[in-house]
Amino acid sequence: MVENGYSGCDSFVVGGVRVVIKGGVARMEQVTLRVSALCIRDGEVLLIEHKSFAPDDPAFPASYWILPGGRVERGETLRDALCREMMEETGLSCSVGSMLFVKELLYPHPGAQGQGSRHHSLSLGFHCEVTGGETITGKDPEYPDNEQMIMRVAWLPLGELDLYELYPPFLGDYVRQGAEDGFVDAVPEFFDSLL
Repeated sequence: MVENGYSGCDSFVVGGVRVVIKGGVARMEQVTLRVSALCIRDGEVLLIEHKSFAPDDPAFPASYWILPGGRVERGETLRDALCREMMEETGLSCSVGSMLFVKELLYPHPGAQGQGSRHHSLSLGFHCEVTGGETITGKDPEYPDNEQMIMRVAWLPLGELDLYELYPPFLGDYVRQGAEDGFVDAVPEFFDSLL
């Protein structure tokens, strides 16, 4: 049986990533490199409420709050990708600071049948400062209007992050701890797919 109704083709492209049909199952052909921006100002962090990338999986909520960011295009520097993603998703320009973390995501998760076959990415998180623009709920240009994943963009108070469904799960504690010293002496950390 072909997952997601992709029958009659050997491969297709979603968000710039080629997906190959093998044995009736859609599988990714490559690992996606992503960037994300951690922006804090006046005791608040910039986050995006995003629809679940696995809406049929009861282990995931229907939506969760994530850092702004997205896929790095071929030939694009990490900084340029991050500035582009910030503008597309939030309407804000930024300066890109030091790298804070590397987050791996495989779906299905490691140890599950077909681990990483639907999604495999590495996201590089950077400390950023907003330099201009007005906060808007932007769009992902790779999706048509009726399939947009971004639900809203907001500055959420650091002291209230426990009230929100954050992804990745370490994000709330990580942001609060780093905000205490402004990520001045932050050493990049690795977070695997199980966190």
